[in-house]
Amino acid sequence: MLKLTYSDADLLVEQLDLTVEAVVAQRSIVALRAGQPLVVQPGYGAFALPADLPEVAMLKTIGQGAIDIAPCDINWLEVTLRGTWLADNALSAEGILVAELGFALERQLVALWQRSLTWVATPCSQGR
Repeated sequence: MLKLTYSDADLLVEQLDLTVEAVVAQRSIVALRAGQPLVVQPGYGAFALPADLPEVAMLKTIGQGAIDIAPCDINWLEVTLRGTWLADNALSAEGILVAELGFALERQLVALWQRSLTWVATPCSQGR
C-alpha cells in the first residue's frame, strides 16, 4: 500500500505492508480513543516529479490506468492517484491518502519521489 502524508510543512511518500482497510481501522481507533474527528472518504493525491528523471518513461508505462501523469510546467510532472483520504475534516489540506496500486508501482513511485528530493533538473535550454 502507498501512503502519502500531507502536513503543513512537508509531504512523505512511503510504501507500507498493510492494506487500506487496516490503516483506516487503525486510524479510526486512534481518533476514537483520542476523541478526535476523522473523515474517511474517496479522494485524490498528487506530488511532483522532475520531468527529466530517467525512470519517468517507465513509470508512465507501468502506471498506466492506475495513476495519471501530466506536465505541471516545462521541468515538472504531476503524478495523481486515487485512494482513500483520511483527515480531521472534509476540507483539510492536511491528512493521509492511502492507495493500493500494486507492489512494483508503489515501490517505483517511492523510489522516484525519494530521488526527486535531491534531483537537479537539467535546464530545458540544453536541448533535451
